[in-house]
Amino acid sequence: MGAYGAEVHHFGPEGHPLDTVEFPPTDIAAVARGYGFEAVTVRTRADLKAVEDWVAGPRSAPLLVDAKVVRDSGAWWLEEAFRGH
Repeated sequence: MGAYGAEVHHFGPEGHPLDTVEFPPTDIAAVARGYGFEAVTVRTRADLKAVEDWVAGPRSAPLLVDAKVVRDSGAWWLEEAFRGH
């Protein structure tokens, strides 16, 4: 399951339903490849090897990095930004 991070941080702690800000898994890298990008999905540090390879290569197409983040540890700066709102 994916989600819009800011909305999750804003509405989740207040107990509001998150069904309108959550969406099924999406392969954004595949969409980017369809538009001529080189693309990689990053879930672990090891996945960053593809980025290193792109940097070392000819870079004949832009690179899109679909960075997946974990749900159990939100962005600290978003939590701080929405505190008290």
